[in-house]
Amino acid sequence: MIKNLLGAGNIVREADVVIVGAGTVGLVMSVLLSNRSSLSVICLESGDMHQEGEEHSLNEVVQEKSIYAGALSGRFRCIGGTSTRWGGALIPFLDSDLANYNWPITMADLEKYIPEVEKIFSLAEGSYDLDEEICSSYNATHTPRLAKWPPFKKRNVYNIFNVECNHDKGPEIWINATATDFYTDSGELKSIVARSHDGSEIKVSAKKVILAAGAIETTRMALLIDKQNSNIISKESPSLGKFFSDHLSVEVAEIEARDLRKLNKIVGFRFEKNGMRNLRFELANKSSAREEIPPCFAHISFTTNGNGGFDALRDVFRALQKRRSPSIKMFLKIITSLPWFLKALWWRIVEKRLLFPADAKIMVHMVIEQVPNAQNRITLSGIKTDSFGKELSSISWSVTDQDIDNLTKSVDFFEKMWADSKLSSLAIFKRHPNGIAEKELSLGGGIYHPTGSTRMASTAHEGVVDKDLRIFSLPNVYLVSTSVLPNGGGANPTMMLFLLGIRCVDNILKSKN
Repeated sequence: MIKNLLGAGNIVREADVVIVGAGTVGLVMSVLLSNRSSLSVICLESGDMHQEGEEHSLNEVVQEKSIYAGALSGRFRCIGGTSTRWGGALIPFLDSDLANYNWPITMADLEKYIPEVEKIFSLAEGSYDLDEEICSSYNATHTPRLAKWPPFKKRNVYNIFNVECNHDKGPEIWINATATDFYTDSGELKSIVARSHDGSEIKVSAKKVILAAGAIETTRMALLIDKQNSNIISKESPSLGKFFSDHLSVEVAEIEARDLRKLNKIVGFRFEKNGMRNLRFELANKSSAREEIPPCFAHISFTTNGNGGFDALRDVFRALQKRRSPSIKMFLKIITSLPWFLKALWWRIVEKRLLFPADAKIMVHMVIEQVPNAQNRITLSGIKTDSFGKELSSISWSVTDQDIDNLTKSVDFFEKMWADSKLSSLAIFKRHPNGIAEKELSLGGGIYHPTGSTRMASTAHEGVVDKDLRIFSLPNVYLVSTSVLPNGGGANPTMMLFLLGIRCVDNILKSKN
């Protein structure tokens, strides 16, 4: 049942589990724990039912070095959180993405939960690897993989679980409830106080606590717990807040088609019964390139002049995702682009591909893992506070020379793979002039995949949480956000977040028995 803390006065609750954050993974965990057990579950959500704007005042941070755009953009406080704007790509990491970075778990520990994620989002069954041999078959540095995208209406997790969220037997979800104070005793977090802007507050005591409020806010809450309770975390885990990283993305080349139709069929978005799939090129598990560069992936997209039928269709879907009605201007643009729509419809039905727009430029984007660096970190500002009087996050982040060098090498490997594979017969890889992509990356190329600031590890000295996501010094507290990933990996991290979240639910339910 969803309740509003605004106007509720002072409330005291007890629960078996309290979850902070009703966003992408927090809402899913709240429902799963409530549905699969007799556990009482309370979820505290800082935002309202919807976030109308693209930025939220409570996401303000202090920027110390380069501007980390993901501090404000790409973060949403509301039921469903960032999934209310999420593109939807889901794909698990490869084994080497974990093994080479000393994760305390392996992909084998997580793979058994993939079918459950696929069921939740109604994804098509089947491998994430592309069967066609489009990369060079001998000693290939790259492997083609296909991310799965849920049907549009299922990208917002609240749309999936709205019945459970509004049922009196579901989790007790409080909106406009910002967690501000954390009380520990005898090595456990005993209670949390959350407040609303009208002065109402709720104090929840619970046996287990899950912080699932996104990478930056989850790290901030861990820092607040630490400061409010005599450095209870950092005394054992000095890496708290450190190694803050992101994926870095930049356009590196243009593709000049030799056979546009075949190229479109191979690299264009693929439509399936349940959603879509898109192609990317990741470093193969045993790629020799892994000895020289961190995980990375290349994907092919297109740019338009912004006035075509594809742009109009995209604007309509974005409006619907934000729960807004499409404008008349959007529909007029669709009507004027009717010839492309008819052809695109044929491709959709027959070829099961998204047709490249007529005016499209086909581009290659390289996405590289930022090398974990202890100097890139999140701390508490010490001076600036939010509207509840709690210190803001202070982010010290920048792209390093090593990151720029890794970009150059990543493109070198990909360009060679292209030349040696059947892709070269379909299109010419026209790399941008020397230094152009590197210069753009140096200005900050984060794509809102933050990781590393509360790393999971085998020991408290190496990280903040153990293999089961429990804070080493507070074992009844679980951190479930991409901040626990020791590195960014060679793919979008959202699937890994869901796998870790469902594994956490499984572990909690097992410990109950």
